[in-house]
Amino acid sequence: MAGERSDWFPTSIWHFDLADSVQLNARLLEAIELEYQRDRQGVSWSNSLGWHSVDHLHQREPFKGLMSIALQNAIEVAQTMAWDLNRYTVSIANCWSIVNGKYASNYLHNHPNCFLSGVYYVKTPDRSGGLYFRDPREIVHMFPAPVLEVTPWTLQKVTYQPIEGRMLIFPSWLMHGVEPNLSDDSRVSISFNISLIPISQT
Repeated sequence: MAGERSDWFPTSIWHFDLADSVQLNARLLEAIELEYQRDRQGVSWSNSLGWHSVDHLHQREPFKGLMSIALQNAIEVAQTMAWDLNRYTVSIANCWSIVNGKYASNYLHNHPNCFLSGVYYVKTPDRSGGLYFRDPREIVHMFPAPVLEVTPWTLQKVTYQPIEGRMLIFPSWLMHGVEPNLSDDSRVSISFNISLIPISQT
């Protein structure tokens, strides 16, 4: 008699493809270049070799349209996850841009004190570095079972290749990083975090 299986604790990663993203990305590239000219040093968080902007771009006018879309997508995720949006409102906590030139990457990290995180791809040359997610069950990395086939139940890492005009949203606690950019052009993205604020405080 065959056994029965139950699958629990799934981890969802969402993606949204924005319509008419070419013009949007052209405007965002101009705005990011202005940010770079304003602050060439940037900040150092998970970035290795790449440039990381300040993290309050959502307060700047050129980025508000994209953040409005990000907020709508985050609300869709929250509704699907049955979060209590009667007592809490979804809010953009912070937003920043990352420009990874050749060989630049981002270390494995997560985003504490938030519920959801996301990234939007503005410019993605071929071989510019995928976004990878690591299995959050740490013990499986210490003692993996030998497998004949990699499946969603046995893989330890999943990688998403960046696509211009695509937005990914994922749990903030999920460890992730960015592979090195092996192209001769820059990889440009905009990232953001989502928080939940009690409606009584809004």
